[in-house]
Amino acid sequence: MGEFPIALKGAVGHAYILEGTPADRLTLGHAFAKSLNCMAAYPSGTLASACGECISCRVFESGNHPDIFFVVGTKTTGIGVDDVRNQVVLPMITQPFKYKYKIFILDKAETLTPAAQNALLKTIEEPAPYGVFLFLAAHVHTLLPTLLSRCVLVKLGESLLTPDVELQALAEEIVSTIADMDILEAMALYRRIEPYKESRETIAQLLDMLYLIYGKRITQAASEGNTVHPIWYDSVAVIQHTKQVLAHNGNFQLSIELMLLKLTSLLTKSSTSEAVRQLT
Repeated sequence: MGEFPIALKGAVGHAYILEGTPADRLTLGHAFAKSLNCMAAYPSGTLASACGECISCRVFESGNHPDIFFVVGTKTTGIGVDDVRNQVVLPMITQPFKYKYKIFILDKAETLTPAAQNALLKTIEEPAPYGVFLFLAAHVHTLLPTLLSRCVLVKLGESLLTPDVELQALAEEIVSTIADMDILEAMALYRRIEPYKESRETIAQLLDMLYLIYGKRITQAASEGNTVHPIWYDSVAVIQHTKQVLAHNGNFQLSIELMLLKLTSLLTKSSTSEAVRQLT
């Protein structure tokens, strides 16, 4: 899936999938879109909670934002190829009307027809610098691999099967302790994961649990109006990238150790102690 580069200079990714319940995915999707075009974020270029007071925020709340589009299906069969062409591809051609990004929110993205997904590929592969796509989905089973591979996936809510208690405890330990570890301690944590290496299914479940823990924190912060710090999303992206590498038979030890090192580095380098405290 690649990286999710929300840096302090304001660089953002161009395509995200928020998988979860309607309440979770809509809450986070709307908060994310609103914050991206919040005019209070322009001077520092950081992704902060929307101020709620600027013109962009007020227009968003009115439901008439000229640069944030809610893509809907015009037929009962779902979001079709004509919907994508008329509501996404054509509007993307022109520059934003007034604000920084043109943001396209596709709720119930799991209803996108295969033809509609294929129609989106070129736009996502060669995105305009101002274009951001938010796919909000109950599940990703109906999304094509070609679309999934071009997006960052963030899992939200209780979408997983009942977890193994021991595995869940390990996932929670990783999240709660990684911020306080040095490099050697992070490398040592690999030995806690190594016994599961023979079962790729179990490792995938562990990574999904990590997704879920971080995803809940993101959703909670957004719903409470708190800042969704960039390191939260960066951490999710690191886990997602690791899962993709392992799914393509990447070296197990190297992949897991790199993931732990990156997570440690993200939290260590962050200058925002409050963000680290909330994350862990």
